[in-house]
Amino acid sequence: MTDQQRYHLICGREDDIRLESRVLEERLQDAVARGSRRIEVEAWGQHGIGGRLWRAGDDPLHIRVTGHSGQRLGAMGFPGTRIENMGPASDDVGWLNAGAEIIVHGHGSNGVANAMAQGKVCVAGSIGARGMTMTKHNPRFAPPELWVLGSVGDYFGEFMAGGVAVICGIEAQTPGNILGYRPLVGMVGGKVFFRGPHGGYSKSDA
Repeated sequence: MTDQQRYHLICGREDDIRLESRVLEERLQDAVARGSRRIEVEAWGQHGIGGRLWRAGDDPLHIRVTGHSGQRLGAMGFPGTRIENMGPASDDVGWLNAGAEIIVHGHGSNGVANAMAQGKVCVAGSIGARGMTMTKHNPRFAPPELWVLGSVGDYFGEFMAGGVAVICGIEAQTPGNILGYRPLVGMVGGKVFFRGPHGGYSKSDA
């Protein structure tokens, strides 16, 4: 059995016409409800791929995204869901994540892990502005985690209220300042670990 055969394929285009995000999600939800647990989505800019897949129950669910994912990849993701984006990702990866593990094989844009409460987001590159903002942590569950191989953009960790962020500084997009401009303003909870030079942060908050 080939790797391709092990995945249930859902294409984001039909008869050379891009499917609406709503239609793609309906097909993804239907595939999960019918028992598929390894699904490949060939994306054409659709939003919210991989989020809200509660019908898998306690079964582990792997969503592999090829092509070009749109905004809010893995938004409102559920525990047990693993979303693997095989390239860079658009804005708001992991928005309101409630437990999914999201892996981006490339850079992430703005708003990564915004308002995340549970789960993990791992980015094999750098991210744009306002990552890890307005996060939260319910002590009954493991804290949300963000792992960034490179650097983060401006206003990182703004109003961060929980979770753990790790910025590795490897092949950073901004090697002279891996935390960006005015990070951690309004931070009231959580932890941030980073490797590399920075241009300062809000010490009155962080």
